[in-house]
Amino acid sequence: MKIWLARLVVIAIVFAAMPMRAASNTGLAPLPSTIRVNISLLGTSYAKIGSTGTLTVTREDGGSLYQGSANTVARRGVRRLADPTHALAGVRDPGERRSLLQLFREAHLRAQVEDIPIVTVPFEFAVEGDGSDPLAAPLYSAQQITPLHYVASGGLLTFNGRAFRGTLDVTRDDEGDMIVVNQVDTAAYLASVVGSEEPTTWMPEALAAQAIAARTYLSRHLGKHDTYDLEGDTRDQEYDGIAGESDSTVRATARTAGMIATYRGSAIEALYSANAGGITEDSENVYANALPYLRSVPSPADDIAEASSWGHTSWQWTTEFTAPQLRSYIGGRGIDVGDPQRIELTRLTGTGRVLAATIVGSSGSRDIGKDTARYYFGLRSTLFTVETHPEETEYVESSNADRVRQLDLLGASIERTFTVSVKDPDRTIHTLRVLGWQYRLPARFVFTGKGYGHGVGMSQWGAQGMALGGKSAEEILKHYYLGIDITTLGGA
Repeated sequence: MKIWLARLVVIAIVFAAMPMRAASNTGLAPLPSTIRVNISLLGTSYAKIGSTGTLTVTREDGGSLYQGSANTVARRGVRRLADPTHALAGVRDPGERRSLLQLFREAHLRAQVEDIPIVTVPFEFAVEGDGSDPLAAPLYSAQQITPLHYVASGGLLTFNGRAFRGTLDVTRDDEGDMIVVNQVDTAAYLASVVGSEEPTTWMPEALAAQAIAARTYLSRHLGKHDTYDLEGDTRDQEYDGIAGESDSTVRATARTAGMIATYRGSAIEALYSANAGGITEDSENVYANALPYLRSVPSPADDIAEASSWGHTSWQWTTEFTAPQLRSYIGGRGIDVGDPQRIELTRLTGTGRVLAATIVGSSGSRDIGKDTARYYFGLRSTLFTVETHPEETEYVESSNADRVRQLDLLGASIERTFTVSVKDPDRTIHTLRVLGWQYRLPARFVFTGKGYGHGVGMSQWGAQGMALGGKSAEEILKHYYLGIDITTLGGA
């Protein structure tokens, strides 16, 4: 799912106000009133949690660890002196770095002189102080990650500067890494997802379509983890807590309450991406399965992104690398073929997306397939072509700051500066104004493409374009997901 810029409670609007036919309930389970979202990405070793009011922290057994208004820190792998009265803490404030380093040196010296071993504490919980005692012992330490429960009173909880409704838990993910989980009302979660995935200023019908797609995705993907329900990022759906909410997203969630997209009585795999580049893709050309409702369909309204100052590069884009730059880039992703010499697009889908490609270099070749070209080449989509350009020249106007920046990154050199003499009307002197430059560009690979994301299912820019054209949320969803019904569940 794509992340978008732009991020309250309102009275729920009755279903009759929603221009959509709700199919009969087919026995699908209602959504739970609250869900658990992993908001720490792939895990964290340092979780700074506070509150805009007061904060209470308890262990799994109900024992209280802290109550107050200070920020707290849960962290892993902390280096400390075995003598708990002289614990070694990490640097928190760069402004304190010099004095803290001196304290750390003194602590190490003490360890050497008094033969105090330095140990690694697997897990600890502490309260962030005023910095006057950076070596203070923690409130709690353990040999493994200990689940902690955080509740706010008179305010909201914050994690690394972001505010969230509901409660937070420090716990373990499926691989045993430390994560932070937000347990939040399902309606609030969905309102935030809508605003995190689409601009909150978009058309009401586009936001409503997004709300139903997000709720459908939630319905289908619950119950896949032990300690939480969904990832709070693009592995599932983007979720930014309070920052994703607005009046418009709360309204979109409320007016579509309980509605999901179904196919033959089951919640669909409600995939969506930012911009399909004019046509969506069959699911099996990106993912494993061919799903009957995820077929390629035209998405002509995607081109409205072209008029957007920030969204135009989701419609058409160009990415360039010199051979050394491309070697470094793909090398960081595990591909080493020596100096890249050519890229062969060996198989395309019916929509023109790259299904397979070969990178040929001075010391070998490497095949890549399906949606992985986006990752290996750093592209916005797989709807692209690639050409090798020899060394050449290009004129760039001085007003084109984006292109100047791109050429600087490519290492292009200025061969000639074009100027015009301008006479100051109030003086007798002339000044030179730069019109542009002639650059000499090195040989390079040029990727030219359309779209942003995997291109399967609903195109968010396309949905906005259809909404601007007067289409309802139901019409938008049934255009992108073939043969579906809109089913009303209980719950949010």
